[in-house]
Amino acid sequence: DADCSDLVQILDCEASWPRLSPDGSRLALSVMMGDGSKQVATSAPDGSDLRILTSTTGYADTPDWAPDGTWLIYSNMTEHCVNYPACTDDWTTRPTLWRVDADGSGERPIGDPTAIDTEPHLSPDGQSVVYDHLDPKAPFFAFMIRDLTTGTDRRVFTADRDLEHPAWSPDGRSIIYNTLSGPDGAFLEQIQLMPADAPTATPEILYGDASHSGYKPTYSPDGTSIVFGCDGNICRMDADGSNVVALV
Repeated sequence: DADCSDLVQILDCEASWPRLSPDGSRLALSVMMGDGSKQVATSAPDGSDLRILTSTTGYADTPDWAPDGTWLIYSNMTEHCVNYPACTDDWTTRPTLWRVDADGSGERPIGDPTAIDTEPHLSPDGQSVVYDHLDPKAPFFAFMIRDLTTGTDRRVFTADRDLEHPAWSPDGRSIIYNTLSGPDGAFLEQIQLMPADAPTATPEILYGDASHSGYKPTYSPDGTSIVFGCDGNICRMDADGSNVVALV
């Protein structure tokens, strides 16, 4: 439940990145298969009716729903990778952006096949996708926004540190994420907020410092709360970073 009471295990397989469909009728996730691959799957919210959608030989991961629930975007590494991200160092194995229809048909790439792109999240209107991009000439991952109609990309902002886990605000105006390091390179998982269309703005710090880590933030559907990982727990806070409560 939203207050983390009535905690129930719904799947007994190795699974990650769960996301409910917009209408709440299906759960999308990435599951580890017996052959060592990871596939995008969906299930009923109680874990029943598990359906494998993808057929990659590597890792299909970080799925996200289109706003109308008819298809999903995800990151696909077509080659099996035992030790990610070390196996991407030679640039022969890399995750790229793919899509698949909600019934498992239409599995195909939609991104740059030469890039390293991961963790895609579709905008609330379904017209754009924000994702984590690594340029071989750059020292850090960068957040990019791609217009799915024109295919044009733009950077959310220029950062001096590694960033991860971008997600849209429900109104589509902001990107929330967590840092992986500080400007000095020291480990720092801090939740920050940036306007989606103001690359020169200063990031707003919502949670986290040298003593407290915040990571994998996502908004409640109404945009009033943010749920996130916090020092090994699950926490919730108001959208402005106040009233932090540990749930689990």
